[in-house]
Amino acid sequence: MFNNFTITFWGVRGSRPVPGSQTVVYGGNTSCVEVRIGSRLIILDAGTGIVNLGARLAQESGALSGDILITHAHWDHIQGFPFFAPAYNKQNRFRIYGVREGERSFESLLKSTMAAPHFPVPLEKMGADIRFGELAPAQVVDLGDGITIQTAANNHPDGGISYRIQCGDKSCCYVTDTEHGSPADQGLRELCRGADLVIYDAHFTDEEYDRHRGWGHSTWQEGLNLVQEADAGRLLLFHHNPERNDQQMAQLEEMLSCDYPQISVAREGMVIEL
Repeated sequence: MFNNFTITFWGVRGSRPVPGSQTVVYGGNTSCVEVRIGSRLIILDAGTGIVNLGARLAQESGALSGDILITHAHWDHIQGFPFFAPAYNKQNRFRIYGVREGERSFESLLKSTMAAPHFPVPLEKMGADIRFGELAPAQVVDLGDGITIQTAANNHPDGGISYRIQCGDKSCCYVTDTEHGSPADQGLRELCRGADLVIYDAHFTDEEYDRHRGWGHSTWQEGLNLVQEADAGRLLLFHHNPERNDQQMAQLEEMLSCDYPQISVAREGMVIEL
């Protein structure tokens, strides 16, 4: 059994990338999280953060293989994939998992974003051995080496899923782009039951939420409720509102640190060891 379970954040922002002087501390790239368990590589979402991750991975020697878990096909979760450098190396192998939308397969959804008139290089021309796996809510998949992924349905426009990555007695849940207050809540509670870490969509605060019902996002307050009800461990706030600058993020983090030591705020470059 592997001893290390390392989580690195490459993109923590929601909806759209926000580069600039006002987002350098917490980061402006959209969703991408790297998970390393032993020699295994798992990537959660392929927002713009995957570009910098790819540049780092391209520096590693030898062939590269990994599993990429996509929550849903909205732009902020896939828009970095066409610029993921390791996918252009013929020595590398990736398996990409995601959910279908109605009659459209997940493979066709991703390929359509790399076809004319949206992008000049079709996915088939990238070079790496890229294969697809299709998932559904409430599914468990064995990735080998004692690693499993479990899924649960999200409450989000056009759907989506959250993930639990488990290896031995260590576990991390990735629960983003879901709105609380629906039947999906029960499935997410079960997904997070006893998890060491829950990465949660905290796009809004309770005060902001009433103006944005139906947008498919949640709040840090609801994230705390979920973690408590699921008897989980640490809560990490994620998918930050693109309108929230570094100063506002710091104010939120300072307020939470006083009363809720189990809550942290994700930043680009943050590394967590389970």
